[in-house]
Amino acid sequence: MKRMVQKGVLSLLVLAMVISPALAAASFPDVAEDAAYSEAMEYLKETGIMCGDDKGNFNPDKTVTRGEMAVILCNMLGETENLTAEGSVFTDVPANHWANPYVVRVADLGLVTGYGDGRFGPADTVTYEQALTMLINSYGGGDAAKEQGGYPDGYIKIASDSGLSQNVFAQKGDALMRWQVAMILYNTFR
Repeated sequence: MKRMVQKGVLSLLVLAMVISPALAAASFPDVAEDAAYSEAMEYLKETGIMCGDDKGNFNPDKTVTRGEMAVILCNMLGETENLTAEGSVFTDVPANHWANPYVVRVADLGLVTGYGDGRFGPADTVTYEQALTMLINSYGGGDAAKEQGGYPDGYIKIASDSGLSQNVFAQKGDALMRWQVAMILYNTFR
C-alpha cells in the first residue's frame, strides 16, 4: 500500500528535492523549535503548500476547514494555475465564495464529492477521515481504499498502513488542527 501512495507522490518529491534537506529552525513565532511538528510546518511553508497568517503565525491549534483543505490540496498538487471563479459545483459554494475556485478544481480532479446532497460545507471543519480521503484520492489511492472497505475505514487503513497518519494522534470524527494536517502532508514526503 505504501508503494502505491509513494508512486503517486513522485512528482511532488521532485518539488521536495529543491528544498534543502536541513531545514532552518522554525520561523513561525507561535511554533516552538522543538515542537514535534515544527519541521513539518517549516517544510510545508518552504514548499508553498501551507503558510502562516498575515502576522507570520502558523496557528498550529486552529482547525482546518474543508474550504482551506481544498486550497492546501491545490497547492500541494500544483493546481493553482488558471483557477476560475466562474460557475459552481456545490450549492453552498457560490461562484463569489473565496474558496470556490479551489473547491471546483478539487471536485474536477475527483478528490471530493461533497456530502451527497449537493453541499460541500466549505466552512465546516475537516475531519480526520475527510482529510485522509481527499489526500489518498489525490494520489490515486481511492480504488485501493475501496478494496479495504471504502469510506471511511478503508481510507483510514490505507493511511495507517502507509504511515500517513504517523504522529497525528487523531481518530475518526476528530476535527483536524493545522499541525495535524501538516504532519499528514509531511508524512507523504518522508
